[in-house]
Amino acid sequence: MTAPQGGTDERRPIPYRLRWRPEGTFPGAHPGHGEGTEGEFRRHVPLLRQPDPRRIDLRVSLRDPHGELHVRQFAPRRSVPVVALVDLSGSMRFGDAVAGRVADLCALAALSAVRSGDSFALYGADAHLREDVTIPLARRRGLEEEVRERLLAARPGGSGTGGLVEAAERLPSRRSLVFLVSDFLMPPADIEHLLDALWRHDVVPVVVRDSAAEERLPRWGLMEIGDLETGATRLVFLRPSLRARWRREAEERRQALTATFTRRGLRAVELKDALDTDALARRLMEG
Repeated sequence: MTAPQGGTDERRPIPYRLRWRPEGTFPGAHPGHGEGTEGEFRRHVPLLRQPDPRRIDLRVSLRDPHGELHVRQFAPRRSVPVVALVDLSGSMRFGDAVAGRVADLCALAALSAVRSGDSFALYGADAHLREDVTIPLARRRGLEEEVRERLLAARPGGSGTGGLVEAAERLPSRRSLVFLVSDFLMPPADIEHLLDALWRHDVVPVVVRDSAAEERLPRWGLMEIGDLETGATRLVFLRPSLRARWRREAEERRQALTATFTRRGLRAVELKDALDTDALARRLMEG
């Protein structure tokens, strides 16, 4: 199912599962580190190890051949910071991706985080961090509409994505769930540098694509090609051999990008043409 265009009032929050147990003191929905008296059941332990008579499990204790009392031990539930880092370089202008499906995705992520008791932050960047598209960690009601409005008003432009590294330096020191939203049309070394800056966090790469740029190309005809970052344009006579080479090189870039993510244990979400909430929910519930 593809999400409808429009406000988040038409959508429900999507669940997500973490691959780790968050630390910290803020209560939330995720099983966390440490031991507690409530939350997700973890195991039984001897009463002497956790002297809390309120948690004695009589059924398990009566089955102990040594007559030892056992208590239930739980994993406390904690909240986690959820962050969207959005590439606003010139190439992201293609097809109004930021004002469309990227805004949909980030608004839905904010809604889902707040409903789960987590905090959410938005950072937009091109060569530098964009303060006009920055919202620090918050969990207030209506945050998803503020996120949407910031992205609708954003104007991608310029070259470079160094601001994403600046944004990474602003993230909390404790592990966070980070949606890295970009078309990743940047030098491989820049991608590696950005992922290095996010090493302590659980990163979900969101690869923005548009089928018009890679798949719906005519076999014959004149086509003006523009570099959205530099503004340079040139006229190209498209023919079957050039079309085939174009599509082959696009596929090679996708394969190289997938290999980069795989080496780091990451699996990307493809944001192609429109936001598919069902596919996104399946990916996030896989952890």
